[in-house]
Amino acid sequence: SLGSVINFTSQSIQSMERQNINSHSIIPAGPLAAFRRSTPKAKSASANLSRSATLSEAVLRLWPLISFRRRMRVMGFGELMSQHETKYSKTLSIHILGCDRVECSSEETLRKSVGPFARWMSAALQSGVLSTMQTSSAEAPQIDSLVLEISGPNVPDWILSREINLLPSSSELGGLISAIAVFHQREYHEPNTDEASAVLTPDLAVAFNAGIWGYDSWKPTLSFMCQSEGNDSYACTPFIITAYTIEECEDDAEVVSEVAEEAVVKRMQSSKHDNAVLAHQLWAPESNPFSSRIERKTASVPRKYYENNAWQAWLLGPSTYAK
Repeated sequence: SLGSVINFTSQSIQSMERQNINSHSIIPAGPLAAFRRSTPKAKSASANLSRSATLSEAVLRLWPLISFRRRMRVMGFGELMSQHETKYSKTLSIHILGCDRVECSSEETLRKSVGPFARWMSAALQSGVLSTMQTSSAEAPQIDSLVLEISGPNVPDWILSREINLLPSSSELGGLISAIAVFHQREYHEPNTDEASAVLTPDLAVAFNAGIWGYDSWKPTLSFMCQSEGNDSYACTPFIITAYTIEECEDDAEVVSEVAEEAVVKRMQSSKHDNAVLAHQLWAPESNPFSSRIERKTASVPRKYYENNAWQAWLLGPSTYAK
């Protein structure tokens, strides 16, 4: 059941946190050193690699859960996959929410931000290292492509019609044969009006430095994620939220909890009286081991800011299993 998979995932996360921080199953040794050394060069590299490294650590921690959800969907549990999703059944889909010019002011900026993640994931899949993260002896889900769906109301106009290739060339057998980024200029909860770019069901959703505590515009998105289900009991989405400080990360968590509680009340007032859990915290606000180590200067705030300095993880969406 989903509940047992969540427990297994939690145990795996605790085990990883106790392991040697000088090695990683997805991040190569060279980039990993940027987060372990104190030289100016290492600190500068950490700022460029923080998003890719955070994505890598999130995928590694949540791989048992991601694999389980993929297996259930392919096996036909819950809502059947659309023809479009069947075509992309071997695609790892990651949604990055609330993006703007910070992530995609240019193709170079985007590739610097998430390109390393695509290359590292390709190598990890080719090596088979992720197959050891399964919850059982069941066959690991087949993945041969990666799609990063980048959305936000402030995504620049120039990039909307593009599919940006994130791999230098086709990988060898066992790795990714394609990795692309596609773009949507909209709030995450708003309908996708781009018929040429259908949205894939996410394996993982991420919001970098979201500031959920400070922007009410996040609440409709959180409510949408808490209640979005179709007919799929396994549609609930793993959601990573990063913040500049641990204090802001804790404030973000309060907002998520409040929105989830409001969504439960609305659900109970509707025709659905199933005691579904709409938000399950996978890990509480904590320091992110792959924070940027370059301080982000903010004159109006006394505490120090670093991109992706703290993070948390949730499973958002109706489930009677995640209790």
